[in-house]
Amino acid sequence: MNTSDELIQTWINFSKFHNRITRALDQVLQQKYQLGLNEFYFLIFLNEAQENKLRLSELQKMVGLSQSALSRLVSRLEQHHLQVVERASFDQDKRSVYAVLTPSGGQYIVEIMKEINIVLEQSLSTKDIFNLKLFVE
Repeated sequence: MNTSDELIQTWINFSKFHNRITRALDQVLQQKYQLGLNEFYFLIFLNEAQENKLRLSELQKMVGLSQSALSRLVSRLEQHHLQVVERASFDQDKRSVYAVLTPSGGQYIVEIMKEINIVLEQSLSTKDIFNLKLFVE
């Protein structure tokens, strides 16, 4: 096998690995929490943000959605039975709209993260975790 064929096979194997983990996470998120991966990422980003708030324009780039898709995502989370997110504007920056993680949203994402950590621990070998850490450094 030449180097370019090896690179293609490496990419295919990485894609299979990524898809396997993504499906496992998506299944748990959908079945147990009625959330998709983008909602999960959105809530994590808010949870990690200072004061649990971010501009929608920042979140759009972080989550990788169009403005309209992000607006629909925020609307779904605002209407969630736990009211995990709310939109707000602030005196310091009245032109921007922010998403703010509510206290119940903060508790909710912590619960979800515990569950997702369990799924990842079950889905990833020690070698997988080691290689992932190398990959992102």
